[in-house]
Amino acid sequence: MNSVFPLIYSILLFFILFFISFYIIKQISNTQNSEKKIIRLQKNIQNKKSSYEDNYKLGQLYLKRNFFSKAILLFRQALETWDHNDKIGIGSLYNTLGFTYFNLKQYDFAIYYYKIAIHVLPDYILALKNLAYTYEKVSLYKDAYDFYQAVLVWDPNNELVLSRMLIVERKLSLKTY
Repeated sequence: MNSVFPLIYSILLFFILFFISFYIIKQISNTQNSEKKIIRLQKNIQNKKSSYEDNYKLGQLYLKRNFFSKAILLFRQALETWDHNDKIGIGSLYNTLGFTYFNLKQYDFAIYYYKIAIHVLPDYILALKNLAYTYEKVSLYKDAYDFYQAVLVWDPNNELVLSRMLIVERKLSLKTY
């Protein structure tokens, strides 16, 4: 009986260490793959062989690593050469620029780019939600409420938006007193 507990403990410890090792190896592999992509895209851009897609992809990689200023520069370069007939791509790019500025807490720029994204794609739910949330962050609750309502036009059962609207309604009712 006493020899069973050390065996169970050893087996349990082995599996825990195995899963931790697996997770660490996976993270290292992901980091190396990301670094390889960054190096390849940087070389393409330096050799003037880049497309707007390369700028956008590298900008996204920088955004994931919180290199916001570098990401903004690349997104703007992508915008200069983006196919203007690709409304979905342009709308997504403007939304991404807004998101990047939001992360920098430069809310005026974020609002500006979200509005352009919505102008390009009026039914772009993500940009509508992002704009509403940005208005909420800067205490423009009426504007936030209006854009949350705009989301519900396109997605009436969006639970996140419904819950945010309740919060904004409470803040609006407190503000009127």
